[in-house]
Amino acid sequence: MEFYNYNINGFDLHVIKTKRFKTVFYNVNLRFDDAKENEKYISLLSRLLLQTSSKYDSVREINAFCASIYDPSYNVKVLESGSQNILTLTASFANEKYTEKGMNKKNFEFLSEVLFEPKIVSEAFDEKVFEVQKEKVAEYYKTMRDKPQHYASSRLSEEMQVKKYKAYTLEELIEGIEKLSAKDLYKFYKKIMDTSKLDVFVCGDVDPIEIRDMLSSIINFKGSTNGNIEHYVKQVSYNKEPKVIVESASNAQSNLIIGCKLLDLTNFERQYVFVLYSWILGGGMNSLLTQTVREKNSLCYYIYAIRHNLFDVMKIYAGIDCDEFDKTYKLVCEDMENMKKGNFSDELFEGVKEIYYNSLVKIDDSQSDLVGNYTSEVFIGNDSIEKRKEQMSKVTKEDVMKLAEKVHIDTVYLLKGER
Repeated sequence: MEFYNYNINGFDLHVIKTKRFKTVFYNVNLRFDDAKENEKYISLLSRLLLQTSSKYDSVREINAFCASIYDPSYNVKVLESGSQNILTLTASFANEKYTEKGMNKKNFEFLSEVLFEPKIVSEAFDEKVFEVQKEKVAEYYKTMRDKPQHYASSRLSEEMQVKKYKAYTLEELIEGIEKLSAKDLYKFYKKIMDTSKLDVFVCGDVDPIEIRDMLSSIINFKGSTNGNIEHYVKQVSYNKEPKVIVESASNAQSNLIIGCKLLDLTNFERQYVFVLYSWILGGGMNSLLTQTVREKNSLCYYIYAIRHNLFDVMKIYAGIDCDEFDKTYKLVCEDMENMKKGNFSDELFEGVKEIYYNSLVKIDDSQSDLVGNYTSEVFIGNDSIEKRKEQMSKVTKEDVMKLAEKVHIDTVYLLKGER
C-alpha cells in the first residue's frame, strides 16, 4: 500500500494505491466553518445535490446514465467534524480494469458533477425539486418526537452546549427551514464553494499520476487554500451541579442520555486513553455499565457510552422503565467513581486494548475504512496505524484513572415514558 499527495487546481489530492480491491473508492470533502445558521441548510442541500443536475432533466435520466457506467454507488451528506462542517461525496465504482477502458474517467466526471454542477435556474436551485425536498426535511423534524432516541438526542444537544453557540431548538429549526427559498439555499451553496477547503481521496488499484492528471482536468476549484484547519472544540467549563431535564412522553420505554464534558485533555489522552475509558465504562457486554446496570440490577434494556473526541464529550445512553431513573443514575455515578479508583479488572483493561488492536487490523479490509482512517490523519493529525498500535500499548491503568478525574457530568436528559 502506498500513499501519494498532490496539490492541484486549488485542492489537495490524496491517493491510496492498493491492489486489494476491484473497485475505486472516491471521496470528496469540502470543509467549511461550523455555524449555527448552517443547520437549517445542510439536510436540504445534500438532498438537492442528489436530485438535480445541470446535464440531466430528471432522476430517471441520472439513473439511466449511471447504468451506462456500471452503476456507481454514491451519496452526499454534510457531516459534523468538530469546528468544521464537511460537505462530502462518498462513492464507489468498478475499476475499469474489470469493465472497459475509459470507465474510470467517466465515473469521476459524473460523480464530480453531482457536487459541482447542480441544476441552477436564475441564481436558484430548481424550484420544483426544492419545494418537494424542503417539505420532506421539515416533515422529518416535525415527526422527530415519534422517534424517541433521535428526539432525546436532539433535546440534549439543545440543553448541553458543547459548541461555541447555542443550538437551535427543534421549533426554531423547523421554522428556519420552512422560510428558506431556493435562492437562499443556492447562496449558501455558493458560499461553501467560495470559502471551503477541498480535499479529494482516491483509493484503489490505480496509477497515482494518471489520477492526478485526470482529476486536475475534471475539477477546477477556487475555494480556500488554508491547510491549517483546527477541528477540535475544547470544553472549558461544565455545570458543577448537573442540569437535569425531564420531559414526559407517551412511549412505554424511557430514554435517558447523560452528557459528560472532559476538560484539560492532553492529545495522548484524547486519542488513546479516552478510547479505553469509554470502552471500559460502557463499550460492550463486559463493560462496567452493562454488567452493573443491566446484568446485575436489570434496570435497563440497553446502556452504552459513546465518545465524541472532537468535542471532548462523552454521552451515556440508556433505555429504562419510567420508574428506574434514580437507581440507574446512581449506579452510573458509582461506576464513574469506580473508574477513578481503578475498580475494574486487568482482564477488562487488556481485553479492550485487544479490541482496539483488532479494529486497526480490520481497516485494511475496507476501502471506506482506509480512506476514513487516512482522512483523520490529514484533517485532525491522527497517528498512522502502526504508531497507533505503539501508542496504545503505552496506556496504563493509572492513565485511565487519571483521565476519569477529568470526566464531569454536565447535563442529564430523560424522556420519561408512561407505565
